[in-house]
Amino acid sequence: MIDDVDLLDVPVASAWVTVRSARTERPVGAGIVVADGHVLTCAHVVSAALGLPKEQRQVPDDAAVAKLRLSLPGHGGRYADGPARIVGWEAPRADPRHDRWDGDLALLAVAGVGTPVELGETELYRTLQTWHGEGGPGTQVDVVVKSRIGARWLMLDAAHAAITVREGFSGAPLWDREACRVVGLVVSAESRRPRAYGIAAGRMRAFLDASGLRPQPLSANLGGSERERRGRLLDALDALWHGLPPERTHRLGRRLAEELALWVQPAAPEAVAESVLAHPRGPLVLGHLLDLMGVPEPGRKDVLAALTGLGPQRILLPVEYEKLCAELGPHGYRELLTAAGRSGCLVGVPAATVCDLSALVEYLEARRSRHAHTVPHLVRAVEEAAAGRGSAGGGLRAWSSAVATRHKVPRKALKECRDSALDRAAGQSEHRPVVRVRLVRAVRPDVYEYEIRAYDGTDCQTGSWYSDEPVPRDELCSQLALAVEEVEQAVASVDVEFIIEDGDFERPVDRWPVPSAEAGPRALGLDRPVVLRGRPMKRTALWQERWHQRAGGGHAPLVLYDREQAERELPVRLDVACVILCCSRERRAPLLGICRQQGIPVVLWCRGEHGGHEERILEPFVREDWPYRLLGNVREFRVAAGTDEAHPGANLALLWEDPRWSPARWQGTLGTGNRRWGLGQGGGAA
Repeated sequence: MIDDVDLLDVPVASAWVTVRSARTERPVGAGIVVADGHVLTCAHVVSAALGLPKEQRQVPDDAAVAKLRLSLPGHGGRYADGPARIVGWEAPRADPRHDRWDGDLALLAVAGVGTPVELGETELYRTLQTWHGEGGPGTQVDVVVKSRIGARWLMLDAAHAAITVREGFSGAPLWDREACRVVGLVVSAESRRPRAYGIAAGRMRAFLDASGLRPQPLSANLGGSERERRGRLLDALDALWHGLPPERTHRLGRRLAEELALWVQPAAPEAVAESVLAHPRGPLVLGHLLDLMGVPEPGRKDVLAALTGLGPQRILLPVEYEKLCAELGPHGYRELLTAAGRSGCLVGVPAATVCDLSALVEYLEARRSRHAHTVPHLVRAVEEAAAGRGSAGGGLRAWSSAVATRHKVPRKALKECRDSALDRAAGQSEHRPVVRVRLVRAVRPDVYEYEIRAYDGTDCQTGSWYSDEPVPRDELCSQLALAVEEVEQAVASVDVEFIIEDGDFERPVDRWPVPSAEAGPRALGLDRPVVLRGRPMKRTALWQERWHQRAGGGHAPLVLYDREQAERELPVRLDVACVILCCSRERRAPLLGICRQQGIPVVLWCRGEHGGHEERILEPFVREDWPYRLLGNVREFRVAAGTDEAHPGANLALLWEDPRWSPARWQGTLGTGNRRWGLGQGGGAA
C-alpha cells in the first residue's frame, strides 16, 4: 500500500500505524491516528504485541506498554517519536445476548504518529479496502459490508478478494475510498470461510468520547462553503434546541440514534450535527424526523434550509435503503446495473464509478430530475429491475411505490414509468428463434426416431418435420439443415436445442455434419449455439428460481468433482444456477441426474477424458458474466477446435434448460406434424 499508494488512499496511508511485537518487532496488527498524538487499535493487538493473552481484561502496565514498537509505513517506515501509554482500554468480552464479542478497543497516546484521518459511517453492500497490519504492497483486500450486528460490528464478505483477511489484519482500518473516511477497524475473521468482522465507526467514536478524546470534527475537512453551511446548521440546531421542551429534544435524539444506528444518543446540538455529518444519510434522516415529529416553524424551516446542499444528495432513508438491498438480494448489483442501463439512467457513466451496489444506488440517488414530482432515477431503475423479474417483481414494485409516495410522485407518473419498463422487458424477454430437435429413441447407433419443430421470436411454432420410421443420422441432419435454412431466411441466426429423451447426454450432436450447398458438410455447432435439454424438470419452482438467479447475474459457476460434493452442496446452495462438471465419464451421468433433480438449469462439461483438467480448460470463458456470454463463448471454443477432434472445444457439452419453454409443453406425438414448412396452422404456441 505504502510503496505504490493510490491517490485516493493518501489520507489513510498518512494515518497508518503498524503495531509491532515489543520483543521481536514482528508486525502483529495495525492502528489508525484519530487525533494528534493518539492511535486507536484493538485491545487484543496490544496484548499480543506485549506477549500477553489476547483476551486479557486487565490494562497492561505503563512500563510494558512503553516497550511497544509503532512504525509509520506512510512516513518512510520511521518509528514513533516517543513511548506509548494507554489512555483508553476496553478489553474484548463476550456478549451472551447476541452470541458475539464486544469491546476490544485500545487508545494509545504517543508523539509523532502522523496525520489524523476522518471517521464516518458506511452502508450495506459498500466495498471497502483494508490491508495487512504492516501496510505492505500486495496485501489489499476488498471486502463488502454484508450486514450490521447492532450498532457495534460490521459483517464483511471477502469472497471475491485475491487474498483473505487473516492474522495480522486486526486493527487495520476499513477504508471507504469513495467517501475518503475510515468506517471501522478489522477485529476478527473466520478460519473456514472468507468472512471477517469489523468494529463500526459509531462504536469507535463512542469509545473515544468515553476516553475523554474528542476526534477532529468532520467540519475540519470541509470546504469553505460547506463549513459555512455547517455553521448555519449548528446555529439553527442550537436555536431549535432552546425552543423545544427537553422531552421533545430527547425524543429527537433518541429517534436519530435509532434511524442512524448510533451507539450513543446525541443529547446536544453539537453531537446531533456531528452524528448527521458522519452518516451518508444523516441530513436526509434529520429533515425527515423534523417533518415526522411536527417540529414547529420557524426552527424546523431554518434547520431544513441549513441541511440543503450539506453532504451527498440522497433520497432514501436508511430503512428504505436496507429494504431495497434485501429485495435485490446479495447479488443485486448486476441486476440493478443492467436495469439502470436499460432505463437510460447510466448513459455515459464509466463502470468504475459505480463499482458496487452502494455506489450504484448513491449515483442514481444523486441524479436529479429536471422537473419536480417526476419519478427519481433510482425508482426508474428499480421499476426496470422489477419488470425484468416478471411475476416475481412484486416486492420491488411495492418498494418503489412506497418511496414514490413519500416523495409525492404523482401516481400517473409512476404508472407511466412502470408501463414503459414492462414494455421494454417484454421486448427484452422475447424468445430467440430456435429449432428444437426431439430425439425420441435411438433404434440402433446413428438411427433415430425424431421430430423437429421451429419457433419464432415470440415462441410460436412456425413449422415441424418428423420421421414416420427410424432413419439414419444423415437423413435427420438433412431435415435439420432444411429447418435451419428456412428460419435463417428471416433472422440472422437461430439456436438449436436437442431434447434428449433417452438421457444420453454424451451424444456429440454439435459435431453432427449438416449439409450446406455452399460449403459442404459442416459441424452444426460451428455456425450457431447448440445446447442439450432433457425431459421436463420435476421441481419446477426450484428450476425457475435458479434460472431467475442466472438472469440477475453475478453468480460464479460451481465446480463439481464427485457425487458426494453434489449431494452436500446443491441442496443448500440455492444461488447456484450453473455447474461445471470435472469428473470421469462414468461419474458424469449420476452427477447430471443430481443436477437436474436439484433444478440446475445450466451444466457444462467436456465429453472426453481430459485428465481432470476441465476446470483449467473452461476457466478462460466461464466467468461471473456467464449468463450473458456463455452461449457465444462455447460456440467460439467449438470454432477454435475446427476439425481437430482432440481439441477440448470439440468435446464441449452444454445443458441449457431455459424454463420459459419446457418439453412438457410439447404435447404432440410423432406423426402429427408435417414435412412442409409453415403448415402449422396460424403459427400457434406449442
